[in-house]
Amino acid sequence: MANPPNQPLLRLGAPAAIPRKTGGGIPRARKLAPAEQAETPAGQKLTGLAAQLDANTPMLQLRADPDALAPERLLVFELTGGVMQFTEAVRLVPGLEFLGAEDLDEDELDKSPAVYLMVPSEAALRNIVTLWRGWQQNGTVPPRFSAWKVMLSQLRDIRPWGPQDRVTPADHDVLVEEYARDAALTRVEVELVFRRNGDATEAEARAGVLAVGGAVVSRSRITGAGYHALLADLPGPALASVIARDPAGLAGAEAVLQIRPQSIFQLMPSEEVDGLPNGGAPALDGDPIAAIFDAVPLSQHPRLDGTLSVDDPFDLEGLAVGARKHGTAMASAVVHGDINGAWGRPLERRVHFVNMLYATADPNQPERFPDLLPADMFERAILAMRTGDAPTAQHVLIVNASLGDPNKPFAGRLSGWARVVDHLASTYGILFVISAGNHHSALETLNMTAGAFEALGAAERVRVALRASAAQMATRRVLAPAEAMNAITVGALHADQFAYPHPLPAFHFDVWAETGLCSVSSALGPGYNGATKPEILAPGGRHNVRLSPQGDHHRLQPLSTNAAAFGGIAVAAPPSATSLGPNIVARSIGTSVAAALATGVAARAHEALEAAYPDFGALPSAQRACLLKALLVHGARWTSARNLLIEVLGPPEGKYSYRQKDNVRRYIGYGAYDPDLIISCANDRATLWAVGTLAADQGKRFRIPWPAAMTAKAQPHGVSATLAWFSPPRPGAVAYRAVRMKIVEPTQLGTAGIKASGVQPDPKQSHKGTVVHRRWDGDKAAAMAANGFFDLDVQREADDGVTPADFAIVVTLEMPGEVAIYSQVLNRVALKPAVPVAV
Repeated sequence: MANPPNQPLLRLGAPAAIPRKTGGGIPRARKLAPAEQAETPAGQKLTGLAAQLDANTPMLQLRADPDALAPERLLVFELTGGVMQFTEAVRLVPGLEFLGAEDLDEDELDKSPAVYLMVPSEAALRNIVTLWRGWQQNGTVPPRFSAWKVMLSQLRDIRPWGPQDRVTPADHDVLVEEYARDAALTRVEVELVFRRNGDATEAEARAGVLAVGGAVVSRSRITGAGYHALLADLPGPALASVIARDPAGLAGAEAVLQIRPQSIFQLMPSEEVDGLPNGGAPALDGDPIAAIFDAVPLSQHPRLDGTLSVDDPFDLEGLAVGARKHGTAMASAVVHGDINGAWGRPLERRVHFVNMLYATADPNQPERFPDLLPADMFERAILAMRTGDAPTAQHVLIVNASLGDPNKPFAGRLSGWARVVDHLASTYGILFVISAGNHHSALETLNMTAGAFEALGAAERVRVALRASAAQMATRRVLAPAEAMNAITVGALHADQFAYPHPLPAFHFDVWAETGLCSVSSALGPGYNGATKPEILAPGGRHNVRLSPQGDHHRLQPLSTNAAAFGGIAVAAPPSATSLGPNIVARSIGTSVAAALATGVAARAHEALEAAYPDFGALPSAQRACLLKALLVHGARWTSARNLLIEVLGPPEGKYSYRQKDNVRRYIGYGAYDPDLIISCANDRATLWAVGTLAADQGKRFRIPWPAAMTAKAQPHGVSATLAWFSPPRPGAVAYRAVRMKIVEPTQLGTAGIKASGVQPDPKQSHKGTVVHRRWDGDKAAAMAANGFFDLDVQREADDGVTPADFAIVVTLEMPGEVAIYSQVLNRVALKPAVPVAV
């Protein structure tokens, strides 16, 4: 085992249990009185249904009308806001299946509208009507049904789940492109309504696929994720019916939740390079702690030989007859970092590699998935690692997945793939490090010719390009499965360690040079329920653009085929027809290689903690994974792009700081990561960590030793804290995020001479996911006792869970230039780290 860092991270002592602090509450939703509700579309539909039931209208007749509220039909209840404890209220109505809730975008009437999805039997439908009638007549419901009273008063609309829901606008546009290829068969993913009786639902869906001349290729049902899907081939007429959202076709099938394009793979720009010294593979030993899910790699590459334990559970090795670019590059980035200037600490353990895609002989076709659903492949691979079918991988707790699906940008509804990632992370204690995805479409600038753009100075070109990017923000969202709440999503920082030695060609621009922005192609946030996505940026290469005139305006087209000629991260690559030897290196650009770099740093952080604390490996895997998740975010800082984004995108008034910070985090998350901050401390910086569990409604207080050197000195200093956990997904409940945790605003900020920093997301934005990062800084002299403590409280918010949830907390105290900080904190921690052996 290698030496620990010179100044290892420090371990906090055991916390004290404290009661959970209440406050904040949930914003009140708009409510309608019974008389008002009777006049709304929802009220009229329920009144009409009541009349039909009174008339004993045959249920088959109701089901024959695709627009009717009918038994065994998925119904959409659109509300002005969420309803607490509604999951429990559903259990009071026999025959009613509550399939979950989704948040809607706020509008001029409602700040947090939502939809609830339910499937009623005939008896359940009659019970709902009875509740509606009672509330209409006297404004009450039976005592145990109070949640139903709230729901009825907040009901905006009620309707069946229809073809417009099964084929979303984003999926529709992709399917239109697929149809234009005029292929005999087109492969699609058919996600099913997740019912308790899954066999009947699947049988109905299969019959629907066969009825339109299609064929089922593969299937998957993963209960913990509420995921049930078919991979199917559809003939042209059936696809045309789906595109037309024909209720008589597959788009009208009651068993179908959503019809989506097949998951595809996005090939990254890369370029062979020379001028780098030949290098070999490091001598790695020990069972892997990190894994890579990617395309079949060239595992015998001189820079990778012996570093990977390759698992091929889907028999893809023999199919990979093309250039093995992507998997080779990702393995190289995890093992070596950037070959062009690799960062410090070497990797010690081998890396587990699971073949997920393969390269075909067609040079124009990117590496592709086999005839399986990616979500199903992920579950099978994780189960193999945990059950012993992949014996060297039983200790893996970091999984790199640089596989963003350009067919599935996040548009408010969680993909099945993301739900499966959330389920696997929380069930098996695994940190998924996922690339945010890339968008290669051009940035279009109106009312400015190409010549006018060329005439601008570099600083103004940045602003023009940023305004164009912001205008397309809604179409440049993170790609599935990057919206997963339990994963760390990595965007590409527009930076690398390569200097192009010549002037750029005509019409080529490094438009975001030295800005601290994500690359021009890096996908933007936020994630599900407004969570910060991507959480961090890692170097993804400088992605230049080409200026293309378009009449009275112009386009800035991110480079594709030759992008890496001008920048990028140096990685191992397979030989090509023009290669002079086997030890080939290429430059890679994009979020894929950025996520791989972050994965490598997380693995090195684990190894450094193992070296410093001999018992570290005995901690539960979920707690160690949470700690690595917290460390990746804790080591991130907003770059100077923060000021640029606020200046260009606004809003300009300071009173709109929430919206300003929202724009900033969409582009740079919690900031660009610094590996040194993640793995070690410094003379003027002490980072402490702890792991544990929190039960529902429980809080814990951590006492942070306050160094004497930070007392009574009016100079810049600060405290930062990061809390991370894994939440079980609850796809069939009101709140998908089952476990919510919080960093309580410290009470000693004034005494410590600090306040909440402006260079971080707003606290409300920070607490929407499963990682919270907070910073407090100032330059006033602290009045803390020289050997006192800074108290930091964390708590689990109220929920209906009974299982304790694992978490990790990381805290840093820093005073730039004050060299005694680390030593003074080290002297006061009870559990001392191992010191490095001098050589």
